[in-house]
Amino acid sequence: MKLLPAVLGLVLLVLNPNGVEARPAPTGGHEKKPSSATFFVFGDDFADNGNLPPTDPVTQMSRQWAYPYGSNYVDADGFPRPNTPSGRFSNYKIQSDFIATMLGLEEAPPAHALTAKKTCDPSGMTFATGGAGVLQSTSHEVPVLAKQVDTFRKMVKDGTITEKQLSHSVALVAFSGNDYAGTGVIGLSSPNDINAYIGKVTKEIAANVDQLLKLGVTKVLVNYLHPIGCTPSYTRTNNYTTCDIFENLGASLHNDNLKQVMTSKKNVYIVDVYTAFTNIVDHVAGKGSELSKQFKRKLSPCCESLDSDGYCGQQGESSAELLYTVCDNSNRFFYWDDMHPTHAGWEAVMKQLEKPLREFVNQA
Repeated sequence: MKLLPAVLGLVLLVLNPNGVEARPAPTGGHEKKPSSATFFVFGDDFADNGNLPPTDPVTQMSRQWAYPYGSNYVDADGFPRPNTPSGRFSNYKIQSDFIATMLGLEEAPPAHALTAKKTCDPSGMTFATGGAGVLQSTSHEVPVLAKQVDTFRKMVKDGTITEKQLSHSVALVAFSGNDYAGTGVIGLSSPNDINAYIGKVTKEIAANVDQLLKLGVTKVLVNYLHPIGCTPSYTRTNNYTTCDIFENLGASLHNDNLKQVMTSKKNVYIVDVYTAFTNIVDHVAGKGSELSKQFKRKLSPCCESLDSDGYCGQQGESSAELLYTVCDNSNRFFYWDDMHPTHAGWEAVMKQLEKPLREFVNQA
């Protein structure tokens, strides 16, 4: 059966919960430029900019609020503000920031958790929360996609999000695979069960996209899954030399299902982060080579835990004891930590996707 390798890949698709956090951006810099759209962001750590709260001491689910996260931050005026964690799972910007720039904004809109009640920033709002899934979360307290969309719905119904904001609005739905972590498909023994589960995930995405359009969002961007087998959490076992083909086939099966349920929808665009990542970290000879050459390290993380079960930013009993190492030049690394791209990594990914994204957003 041809799908068997992909099915095997999904059985193995156990994402490390380490890769499930993100922080809000420092204040300042959400100003809109003329003719910019309003932006609403849903998803997980690929798009979270502050919905997970900071904690003291730092934990795996709050590390994005502590050094070295945000270590390459530059403020809205272009001045370096090093070591300014913002709740993002990166050293600076993430995917939603780059899309926001395409829409005429300075950066992704503020996190819902950091916004005063009954208010919405003119630029929009970010509901994405690290650790969230479409059906499941790595933490029971993290809102799944439907919960995020329901919060948005309530804000539309009570007028906090206005009709004017909705009239030129773009939504991003960005999930990186938490539904396939741990309890996702592990324990499902038959290919039929696994295919059924993947179908539930992709149909739930489709249902929530329909809900966003019904509520008045004019355009919706939906991410494919990236090549999960190329993340350092999987490449570490072979000394960061090769991607895990079964994990990537598993992600491809999810993407095939997603394409099927999205094909007939109007005003919806699938963001092919799978190909954009692959062109850099696992490209076929002769393709994507120029982008790939930018990165000296494509499969290893800039910030690496000293313990295979640890995480970037982890501290020992004394805050002076750091249980991780950080590279000298993050621009040469595609991945920031065990799951998430660096600022430079996201920039290279979004550079490939910018032209079709702009065309979709600007079409009548």
